[in-house]
Amino acid sequence: MHETHIVGNILRYLETEEKSFQKPVKKISIALSEFGGISKEHFMEHFKEAVASSKWQSLDIEIKKVPYGPELEITRIEFATAETQK
Repeated sequence: MHETHIVGNILRYLETEEKSFQKPVKKISIALSEFGGISKEHFMEHFKEAVASSKWQSLDIEIKKVPYGPELEITRIEFATAETQK
C-alpha cells in the first residue's frame, strides 16, 4: 500500500532527525499536493494505524493542502524543548 510505505519513510526520517538533534520531535507540518493521490483523511487513517501504541501516537501533525508540488512534503519539524519534555 502506497500510504503505508510513505508513513514508514516518514517515521524513519523522524528517528534520524531525533538522533541528529538529540531531541524528541513533537510536531510535524506536512504539505499534500492537490494533484497527489493522497487525501488528508486517508493519510491520517494510515498514520494513526502505523503509530498506534508507539512513541509517535501523540505526535502533533499539521496537514495543509497546496495547489501544486510534490505529493507529500514535510515542511517543518518542531522538537520538544526542555520545558515540554517535563
